[in-house]
Amino acid sequence: MSLRRLADRVAFGFELLAEAALVVLLLLVAHEVFVRYLLNAPTQFSVEFSEYLLVLISFFAAAYVLRHDRHVRVTFVAEAMPARLRAAAELLAMLLLLVYCAILLWYGGSMSWTALASGDRSSSLVGFPLWIPYAFIPLGALALALQCLVRAADAWQQLRTGVPAQGEEG
Repeated sequence: MSLRRLADRVAFGFELLAEAALVVLLLLVAHEVFVRYLLNAPTQFSVEFSEYLLVLISFFAAAYVLRHDRHVRVTFVAEAMPARLRAAAELLAMLLLLVYCAILLWYGGSMSWTALASGDRSSSLVGFPLWIPYAFIPLGALALALQCLVRAADAWQQLRTGVPAQGEEG
């Protein structure tokens, strides 16, 4: 399996998980609003799990966003550049993003492993195992790194040959 295909499958799977988490978050908030304001009986878990779901959504959607080039950015300078210089700027951006992903992988993985090994739990009444939401960070960073590698390879090919890579989508 090619790197592009693997990265796309991982990004798609994480996209589906992020979308499902968004639906769960919607239902959780709606439930909390109902029980808090209409029944005057707030839950113990809704804020905590909403935070965990927001982390999942943020980190798991990042690879999808990069895959489809949907992140917010200012492009007027890049659009004025010749194609090869634009490819060089893209390659540099992807390499810097890979460094960021490596840092997230290292520290997020370390934080997750430490929480798992020491049995850390949230301080709320729920006592949720913290290694689970901590693991969203390195997993999302890994998916993002795979997309970065694909984009970096595409930029490298365009820089070398002047021709955009096959299979490039925006």
